[in-house]
Amino acid sequence: MMNDICRLLKSMKDKKDRIFAMATIIRVDGSAYRREGAKMLIGEDSSYFGTISAGCLEEDLLYQAQEVIQTLHPKNVQYDLRSEDDLSWGQSAGCDGNIEVYIEPIGWELNTLQPNTLLWRYVDEQLNNGLPVVSVKTINAEKQESVVLYSDNGDICAESANHEIAQKLTTYVQDFVLSGTKVKLIYIEELESDFLFERYQPKDHLYVFGAGPDAEPLVTQASQLDFSVTVIDPRSSRCNEENFPLADLHIIEHPETFFNNRQIPFDSYVLVMTHNFNRDQEILQHLVQAPPKYLGVLGPKRRTERLVKDKNVLSFIHSPIGLPIGAEGPEEISISVLAELIKVRNHANAKMKKQSPAACWI
Repeated sequence: MMNDICRLLKSMKDKKDRIFAMATIIRVDGSAYRREGAKMLIGEDSSYFGTISAGCLEEDLLYQAQEVIQTLHPKNVQYDLRSEDDLSWGQSAGCDGNIEVYIEPIGWELNTLQPNTLLWRYVDEQLNNGLPVVSVKTINAEKQESVVLYSDNGDICAESANHEIAQKLTTYVQDFVLSGTKVKLIYIEELESDFLFERYQPKDHLYVFGAGPDAEPLVTQASQLDFSVTVIDPRSSRCNEENFPLADLHIIEHPETFFNNRQIPFDSYVLVMTHNFNRDQEILQHLVQAPPKYLGVLGPKRRTERLVKDKNVLSFIHSPIGLPIGAEGPEEISISVLAELIKVRNHANAKMKKQSPAACWI
């Protein structure tokens, strides 16, 4: 599942003095190109980042966004893509759903956008610390927008005027988290308003052992697909920003030193591609004791079988890595590997939603 919020926050920070409109799909009835939670950031000059349709809605959204930017008031817009008459949005749209989009003004350093300015910085800070955040905001044109943020560590961030509302919403936040959904619109009778609940997730962590040329396109594509990438290799001539400009971290260490100083989180993704048998073996010896969410080893399966002593661990090691698409060369192989990572990630998200696990919120 695409992590739109991390991309949009980065785009906002890059243009801190600008006003934007952020469009979010909050409800879909039927089929649509993207589902609830998909976001799009629109600038004053009608430039935009991200997409929430296959091009069917963007033209009108750019128009609607300008009104939001000028008035600094959010609005809801509905698009019915189910009808095929000449007056509808459904004409040649390629979708078959009714889509509701919430458009709100946002910015990074603009006092005119309070309370949103400080709250978006809080979201960014929490996500960078690896903590999910639940955002709850009013969707009511007759009332001033109130926003409350709940962090996975139990913190609550709200403007002083919203503290009472924040306490009343805690039970709803807990139920929302347990539902496993990403976005939900709930009418709360006690507060006489619709509230939009959204859960923002930090980027997934990907650790790449090996900084060979074949890892370069893989790291670039992984970074563009919402992974926070760490490259580990003892060669400073290879493990650097010049070869891996989009990697979040470059760690110039041998595997033994790395594991003596650090522990890879259980919900991480790991690729072992050092092209060195002894190093790969050492890495796997550490990882099989506390397996990450995804563990993949470059090379044929028979090589991986030689790398591990306990053959029972082979059941959770992906080898060879990547989906079987007949890939050749670093670029194609990286596409097959990323396709497999996305498959695992989306399967894990779907499983989490189905199981509705408890969480430490509030």
